[in-house]
Amino acid sequence: MSLHQCLINTHIRNHAYVLSRRYVKGLNRPTAGIIVIGDEILKAQVKDTNSHYICNLLYKCGIQVKKISVISDDVEEISKEIKDASNKYTYVITSGGIGPTHDDVTYKGLAKAFNDKLHYHPKLVDIIKNHFMINDALSPVYKIAQIPEKASLKFGLNTNKPNSFPYITLENIYVFPGSPVFLEKSFQNLYEELLSTNKRFVKEEVFIDAREDLFANALSTVVKEFPNVSFGSYPVNNCRYFKAFVTIESDNENDTKRAKQRFYELNPADIFVNFDRTPHINCITKYNNFLQNCSHRPIYEQSLEKLRQFYQNPERVLIYFDSSMESSVVIHLAHICKTQLHSDNKLQVVYFKKEMPVDMEEFIKEMVDKYNLIMYTVETAVDNKINKIVQSHLRPTLLIGKVEESGESKINSNYNSMDNVNQLQIDNPLHNWTKKDVWTFASSLYLPCKLTA
Repeated sequence: MSLHQCLINTHIRNHAYVLSRRYVKGLNRPTAGIIVIGDEILKAQVKDTNSHYICNLLYKCGIQVKKISVISDDVEEISKEIKDASNKYTYVITSGGIGPTHDDVTYKGLAKAFNDKLHYHPKLVDIIKNHFMINDALSPVYKIAQIPEKASLKFGLNTNKPNSFPYITLENIYVFPGSPVFLEKSFQNLYEELLSTNKRFVKEEVFIDAREDLFANALSTVVKEFPNVSFGSYPVNNCRYFKAFVTIESDNENDTKRAKQRFYELNPADIFVNFDRTPHINCITKYNNFLQNCSHRPIYEQSLEKLRQFYQNPERVLIYFDSSMESSVVIHLAHICKTQLHSDNKLQVVYFKKEMPVDMEEFIKEMVDKYNLIMYTVETAVDNKINKIVQSHLRPTLLIGKVEESGESKINSNYNSMDNVNQLQIDNPLHNWTKKDVWTFASSLYLPCKLTA
């Protein structure tokens, strides 16, 4: 490659990087700032999941999150960050620093931000005595009851629920605990109140099998033509189905749809992908639609019928998961069976950790969430855990899905070498499938899969 071509390619890549951020404009909506408080977050001793959870629910309320800040357990810093955010955003949500230990100083920082002082709120004292059954006023737990005098308690729409610990508000500041278990339960109360505003974003996603630079001019055009619509462009590196996606959102359905239609008109029709993020929903209808248009219909029907026989006893069926497309296909077929049989049993899946690529955590979580799986993680082939699984399932069936180009099944050494392999009935419902059959099925239904699989 010539130096000139390298420079051009570098320019295109950099231009695409800018595109993915340039078009996200602010809508005329309520705004929010999120403040995550805790040295343990900054030291990577604890992973912050609260901000993601909060952002997700605020978006559903039509509230635009403008900033997420992570700060230390320092009264001065907390005070400054709260005061600054209070002046900028409609809502300010804080997470962390309200427990019984010495470094829980969020209430002190909140009081300082509004020239207030702390006091023991009688309602919180009463909750500690009656809910936590702690009567010793010297107990560290009573620190939780010490809040700014100007602050209020909020129990959500159902006021004073007896088994609910309130969140604290002061002006436009909403204070929540740092533990995800307690935050998620408590934040639901605020979420329910915010939902009553009836303000929502109307968003569409457009999936594109082309690089960002190839549709950049069209995107620039619709941005100018629709000033009340917000656009986002995002390249994707690890997806088999598309290379980028564009989000189009506004305050109303009409503007969003008009902007989407205009974007379609400005681009070649063949770059768009009718991608489905939820293949597991309405799976029977989608499967039947697929059968209407495929040439190898019998092999798919035979495999599904075979699985249907196994899932007459669902508690005795395990699916071997190795992140391959074939294992995703088996899980999806089993999900269809489960839906057809109206079964409440969760699909049981086992995977060997040592053979999985290091970046599989998110993909595994996606599979578990989509298909509501029970996932058994096995460290080694002779792991005690797999022995317990086998013994507890009374000679279960282990479903595998690997196929070679010839169509023959591949028996993986991990389970072939297990001490208790004789107690397993191993079956491959895809034994007469080719790689092309697998790809046709997975790509037609847009099943979850990793590019590196």
